[in-house]
Amino acid sequence: MAGKHFEPFVPSAADPFDAARAAHLLRRAGFGAAPAAVAAAVQKGFEEALDDLFADVPEEDQEFARTFQAIGGQFVNTADPATCQAWWIYRLRTTRVPLREKLALFWHGHFATGVQKVGDTRLMLQQIDLFRRLGFGSFRELVLAVAKDPAMIVWLDGEANVKEHPNENFARELLELFTCGIGHYSESDVQQAARAFTGWHRNGAEFEFHPEQHDGGAKQFLGRRGRFDGTDVIDLLVAHPATARQIARKLLRFFACPDPAPEVIDEAAALFDQTQLNTRLFLREVFQSRYFFSDACRRTRISSPVEFVIGINRMLNLRQPALDLVGPLNAMGQELLAPPNVKGWDGEERWIHASALAARMSYAQSIAALDSEGNPWGPHFPVDELVDLNQRSPAVLVETLGQVLFQGDWSADRRVECERFLLQGESGPAPEQFRDDPAFRALKVRQLVGVLLALPEFQVC
Repeated sequence: MAGKHFEPFVPSAADPFDAARAAHLLRRAGFGAAPAAVAAAVQKGFEEALDDLFADVPEEDQEFARTFQAIGGQFVNTADPATCQAWWIYRLRTTRVPLREKLALFWHGHFATGVQKVGDTRLMLQQIDLFRRLGFGSFRELVLAVAKDPAMIVWLDGEANVKEHPNENFARELLELFTCGIGHYSESDVQQAARAFTGWHRNGAEFEFHPEQHDGGAKQFLGRRGRFDGTDVIDLLVAHPATARQIARKLLRFFACPDPAPEVIDEAAALFDQTQLNTRLFLREVFQSRYFFSDACRRTRISSPVEFVIGINRMLNLRQPALDLVGPLNAMGQELLAPPNVKGWDGEERWIHASALAARMSYAQSIAALDSEGNPWGPHFPVDELVDLNQRSPAVLVETLGQVLFQGDWSADRRVECERFLLQGESGPAPEQFRDDPAFRALKVRQLVGVLLALPEFQVC
């Protein structure tokens, strides 16, 4: 049974599932949503909105496969990392199951593997697809699949792990980063685990076990003795209490609260253990908890570059080439398929150092210029989907934008500043021009959206 922090949130007249809560749920379990999608979630109610997050859309994989097959080999170089990054960006923007892509992004940072060493974009995309397929379910099955994943085998030198000279790279990261964490194993455990994974190699894009390179002798691991192979080591690690705590904490930090209190982590670890380390079951309990909707969680995480850019695209329904987003994301510090090291991205404050923050501001302000002027193929920001551009009241326009972007959770001073911005012309205040010139009014609203997206309030989710 869940502890007090994970008691279910039960909407009521005094405590409703409103637009603010729906937007919070859709941001954290995905990448945000357009106003119509937020309104639809409120209309459906909490339980149905939650069900939608975990719903399967089996035809989507085939749809993406057909699209990518039609493009790849005909028009683009699929061996180019930037092209493959753009493919994933396109999928992040358009998926109907955003939680699955959000989880794939989480596992990409957890089992951090980079094309800079793997050198094969096919293997990297295959690994991301593995995260999509297995990231929702058993953590044990996911870790086992990652241990056999060709990209991971290349990344952590699995092919050099042979009976005569065990290579400890994968075993060390498996214990330190992927499962139980520092302080819960010895150096001898790393050495013994490396022996257990000897012979776990690959043949091109497939896992291949080489029995002649495997050390089948007895091993002493985590206080147990036996002729352990890699699967046995994974089973022992998954059963280790520290693993449930480590993974539950990381899931909480990514999906709920950047700095959960120790007692919250304790309860989350117990909950994750009760689900037998099933990520789908655990996240559903988190998302339906009172804790998830508490002040400790709402607008407390600094958005990653992917959350920031994809969230803007989905919220504003932008039409923008996915390849055009690769550069901005890289400049903000999150190069997909190329985490900086085996620890993945540090996140939080590390997202907003000077150059990364400047890249965010530049991207936010570029939104105003996305006006195709009737070209159905050009980059476009459909601002008229957000506000009624025939509305001449700055206060009404600002209130509407505040509801879309912040669900009304912003200061009165900000609203006044925004109203003044709308009435400001090139040579000073221009209230008459704003009232009488539709083109000027549309431009100012577009510019204001860019300003709002650059505010500190919008950098958190």
